[in-house]
Amino acid sequence: MKNSLVLKIAILSCCFVTASLNAIAGNIPVMAADLKDIPLSLIELVTTIPSLFSMLAVLFSSKIASAIGYKRIVLLGALIAGIFGTIPVILNNIWLILAARGIFGFGCGLITSAMLILIIFFFEGPERSSMIGLQGSAGGLASLVTAFIAGRLLAVSWHASFLVYLFGFLVFLMVLFFVPHVGSIRTSTASGNETHPGSEWIRLIGLGLLTFVSVTLATVFVVKCPTLASQKEIGGTSIGSTLVMCISAGSLIAGANYGTMMKVLKRLGLPVFYLICAAGFALAFVSNNTILMMIAAFLLGFGYLAFVPFLQERASVRFASFGAAATTVILVFQGLGAFIAPYAGTLLGLFASSLNAQFLICGVLYVALAVLGWFLN
Repeated sequence: MKNSLVLKIAILSCCFVTASLNAIAGNIPVMAADLKDIPLSLIELVTTIPSLFSMLAVLFSSKIASAIGYKRIVLLGALIAGIFGTIPVILNNIWLILAARGIFGFGCGLITSAMLILIIFFFEGPERSSMIGLQGSAGGLASLVTAFIAGRLLAVSWHASFLVYLFGFLVFLMVLFFVPHVGSIRTSTASGNETHPGSEWIRLIGLGLLTFVSVTLATVFVVKCPTLASQKEIGGTSIGSTLVMCISAGSLIAGANYGTMMKVLKRLGLPVFYLICAAGFALAFVSNNTILMMIAAFLLGFGYLAFVPFLQERASVRFASFGAAATTVILVFQGLGAFIAPYAGTLLGLFASSLNAQFLICGVLYVALAVLGWFLN
């Protein structure tokens, strides 16, 4: 049972919750048109605020796990995500929607942290790397499927699109029946009791900061690309969902080929992945039709879901003696980076008033990160 295909599918099914955070990103222009008195940056938080609470969940997950175990953490997270993910269907108040989205994000964070620990516990060596890559691939597939469903539901209303989070209940059942009881899942505590030199903590935090900046820039694209397409008068009301689907498709392809890419690129992987993201921003900057915008979104999704598992795996291997702490640090910075994206957009507005120019700036920043990644390697 331990390494069975069923177990792998059950663990990877969690991605249908964790990878669906941005499934309703295409709602932003429609919600903005409906809620005219609400600032755009506040509406954009509907997409990103789950990442903040996901980060908080990651911080507390180890303590919760010590009390109830990792399987029950996933079950709790899936239940929370299913309930609070769908509640906005009946809500009109933006503050209540944000509160529901925050609690939904907390549930996703519980699942995310536990899922990585389960992968690290159950699998070793190449199989672990494969599962980390498959996690990205499953996340891309889940993101594609949920974005597609949300887009179809958006044709009914932006409220209806939140029904996509009913997947939370499906994940609950998969984990309940096909993941072993918590009694058989124990993580080593020896590494957690070790004393690590300050220089090692600095390196780990540095990797976390790199993750933070990388994810922030990528999330700016996810949040802002529907608005950019609208400003350029590209596509119709469904263009936002279409672009999110293209991002998800890129993520799916990247995850499916992550292991192969790393065998070929090795340490050059990170700079190459950053340059792919830069190309996505650059193409969005010059695009004047739907096809080019879709290709730009695909490239961003590909680069995004290639550098994220790279950084996660680098942390788990390079800082293996830290145990779950290394994974926690990366996930916290990852969640914070996703949450801060609307405010990063506001900061970019200080340098360029045009959203199109802001995309160019993000592309240049990714090139700078690629250079930094080259020297770090």
